[in-house]
Amino acid sequence: MKRRRNDQHQQYWGDWLSRSIANSGKTQSELARFAGVSDPQVTRWKAGQAPSDEASQKIADFFKVDRLRLAVTAGRISEEMAGVKRLPLPDDSAQRSAERKTVGEFVAKRVSKDRDREVLLTALEALNARDTIDGATDEEVMAEALKRTEDAVVALGKLLKPSRESDT
Repeated sequence: MKRRRNDQHQQYWGDWLSRSIANSGKTQSELARFAGVSDPQVTRWKAGQAPSDEASQKIADFFKVDRLRLAVTAGRISEEMAGVKRLPLPDDSAQRSAERKTVGEFVAKRVSKDRDREVLLTALEALNARDTIDGATDEEVMAEALKRTEDAVVALGKLLKPSRESDT
């Protein structure tokens, strides 16, 4: 039973810290620099690890919250011993928005890379077809090579100057 309580404290602390960073408009790296720790250490805190007393004080200063209440929130001291309640969880809308933005950017980059690869392969096919025109006598072969070259020029134009509309 005691283990479950610790897990709940760790989860609450991690959620509080993650939401507070997102709502502050600052980055995890800025908190790490301010607290004098590494970025991975802040990640461990976000996963529920309690900070040291010194780091707790710096985190409280960073977010401009009461130091004792932050120590309770981080699970360093009980509410009963401190005589204060833990800090309430901040609204998570900023964190959710930041997560959606990160996922959206990743998807956009992935789609862009796939589109770019397709455009470049089309251009290579067109160049290969164009190179076969020199000795071609068949009008259909020449027409197909020219069509592929035109398609490649259009595709490369889109790649160099992409429109705002999604190609997916």
